[in-house]
Amino acid sequence: MLQSELRQNITTGEWVVIAKGRTQRPHDFIQKKEERPKVPKFKKDCPFCELERFPQFPDVVRLPDDKERWQVHIFGNKYPAFLPKDDFKVWEQGPYRTMEAVGYHEVLAPRWHNEIDGLITQQQLQWQLEALVLRYRQLRTKPSVNYIQIIKNHGLAAGGSLEHPHHQIFTIPVLPSDIRRMLVESENYAHKQGRSAFEAMLSYEQESAERIVLENEAFVAFCPYASQAPFETWIMPKKQSPFFENIGPDERFALAEIMQQLFQRLYHGLNNPPYNYYIHSAPCDDSGFVCDKEQFKHFCWHIEVVPRLNTLGGFELGTGLEICTAVPEESAAFLREQPATIYH
Repeated sequence: MLQSELRQNITTGEWVVIAKGRTQRPHDFIQKKEERPKVPKFKKDCPFCELERFPQFPDVVRLPDDKERWQVHIFGNKYPAFLPKDDFKVWEQGPYRTMEAVGYHEVLAPRWHNEIDGLITQQQLQWQLEALVLRYRQLRTKPSVNYIQIIKNHGLAAGGSLEHPHHQIFTIPVLPSDIRRMLVESENYAHKQGRSAFEAMLSYEQESAERIVLENEAFVAFCPYASQAPFETWIMPKKQSPFFENIGPDERFALAEIMQQLFQRLYHGLNNPPYNYYIHSAPCDDSGFVCDKEQFKHFCWHIEVVPRLNTLGGFELGTGLEICTAVPEESAAFLREQPATIYH
């Protein structure tokens, strides 16, 4: 039997188990081949299609800003987890500390119902990225906003309760523990090794090339050495920067290109699997976090794409130690072989 490995993520300090003795071959993860019904461009009972029957909150961003030609818009979630409010209460109850759950909870939706990541054009992805960057820049100045999390849930198994593709944008007044851990570990690594953990990771991945799925002039997509899930893929900029919201038009073009090709490979190679992806960027301010004077210079924003191909068991839930039943090197090789065409 093959020897399993414990691998450490140098950006978080967390360990994962690459269970080589229990691993499945990449083809074993392909979703059941079923006849996929063609998703219509417009669906009458969809609240994001029928805006007159199911009116949403007013748009805060619409691109292009034209009532007839618009392709993507951002609006408030009807059932928000956080309420938009600049002033909020903080109080103590015995040994516990509490604050009002304030923030913004918004939705980005493309115009058409069938704009699935694995099938859309590079231009459609560019509209989405431009809208997200624009809204991010607007939200980061709000007094109650410390951190902004952008996520996308694709498929029921990944929490996608609506078929119409959409992102969710959350802002919160506190720093999430996972982000805090990443910031602390990246600082610790830089102080010990003399360079950023993200720089070290990217440099080694480009040198070894065995976990790289694809790259272009500005970005690299790779399966992390310490992948927590089968086919987990990170997209990282070659030019290290802590802030996603600072990317310009040329970077958005290159990011849309690499995202389009990656999602096509997942769509065709694994038969449209469910997945989550999220954008990790540095906090909007340094409240509650002590770092180097050059704010967050050892952190690098990136996108993590995590297919939902297995279920957490008692060991993972009890220890926080993920068991990955796919070897990242094999996952990357499989994705490299999948078809991907650039549609502008």
